[in-house]
Amino acid sequence: MEGFLESGKYSDFTIICGPKEWKVHRAIICPQSEYFSTVCDSSFKEAKNAEINLSNELPLDIETMLKFLYTGDYTVVQTEEVPPINNLDSDAISALSSLTMAGGGDDGWVDPEDQLFPSSSELSTTQLNAVTSQDIHRQHRHIVMYALGDQYMIEKLKTYAAKKFQDNMPDKWVPTHWQLLDDIDARTLPTDQALRAPIMELWLKDGLQLFGSEEFRENISRFPAMELEFLRQHVTNISAEVSALQGMLRIRVIDLEDRETALRELNTRRDTIKGSLRDMASSLNKSTKCRHCGERFGGLLEEQSATNNHHVWYLMRCRVCRTKHPPGGVGFGF
Repeated sequence: MEGFLESGKYSDFTIICGPKEWKVHRAIICPQSEYFSTVCDSSFKEAKNAEINLSNELPLDIETMLKFLYTGDYTVVQTEEVPPINNLDSDAISALSSLTMAGGGDDGWVDPEDQLFPSSSELSTTQLNAVTSQDIHRQHRHIVMYALGDQYMIEKLKTYAAKKFQDNMPDKWVPTHWQLLDDIDARTLPTDQALRAPIMELWLKDGLQLFGSEEFRENISRFPAMELEFLRQHVTNISAEVSALQGMLRIRVIDLEDRETALRELNTRRDTIKGSLRDMASSLNKSTKCRHCGERFGGLLEEQSATNNHHVWYLMRCRVCRTKHPPGGVGFGF
């Protein structure tokens, strides 16, 4: 299908963006885009002329969007690392900041790539930091594609770009990603959570640590809706953790109480047996001779235990030959 886009063969509609144009096919773009479907089915001049001018967009963005419509995929072109804008001299920044957006059209078209910066009064510190990381660049492109999918009503493109954005999110939130949130905030409605949700997930993973950072608190305050949602979910998560810990503690207390009761019962049984053995010892001590050595018997009460099976044994031994009395001893286990 991409071959038809590149060749324009059998095309019946033209899309213009600045100096570039694409010969496209209504049968391909209209079923996927409610925007193009409405335009082509209307009585507007675009439908009559079989041509639409989208010069308010970047040619690269339109080309990427069209490739998706023809292939179901798009490629993010890697760029060379560029120095941050705040490393430029003040004259260069002033020149960039003074650029104004010109309207698109066939006459006097100005490439939007030459107009990427708003007026100086609108520039923020974050916006003055150029994207230098390839990871950030990729995420920026997914944000752009999501926004185009929203603008031109291409649901498949929105879904695809949002998944790419989520799949490429790091395991930890890093300060350089604030520029992504700036980009999302500028291109999507505050109620659109498709790209904000993956960011929220990162925040909640390290909520306590992040909220302890002054840098994080200062930056998140620029996004009141997300700040409120983060605090709400963070409190909910903490409450759930506290409830879980309380439940575990209650179970532990009950277990300890059961063990304490069992221990008291064992001690009672043990004292009873020891009392019986003392009586037995008193009786044996009245014997005149040991059953083994024949010497005068004077018994010793001895306790033996096996920690592996929690058994305790009591027995009497002859003071002279150490023979057991009675032979097997008396014991109990727990």
